[in-house]
Amino acid sequence: MTEEYSLTIRPFAMGTPKEAAVKVLEEAAESFAEYQGVAYCLSCQFICADCETDRGHGKCAYKHNLADEIADTIQAACNLAARYDLDLGAAMERCEQRNRERGRYE
Repeated sequence: MTEEYSLTIRPFAMGTPKEAAVKVLEEAAESFAEYQGVAYCLSCQFICADCETDRGHGKCAYKHNLADEIADTIQAACNLAARYDLDLGAAMERCEQRNRERGRYE
């Protein structure tokens, strides 16, 4: 499992505020659909032996597509945050603190 992500995301304006919010939901749904492909592939090892080690780099089409949809979800969420000038750095710190309090980190 990846220990930490450090990303650079350049937000851009897209549609109305409602359309920007709906885009996050749309991309999250597409991420879930791609996850189902990865889960199916992993349950049928003979289909794709690359799934366990690929990490979305392209050898495994299922993981590659999942990585792309997750990236689209992150982009859409950052676009929405930028529209309202939200401090996602501070929000992620609060999120991490909540997860620590819930015992989700070792």
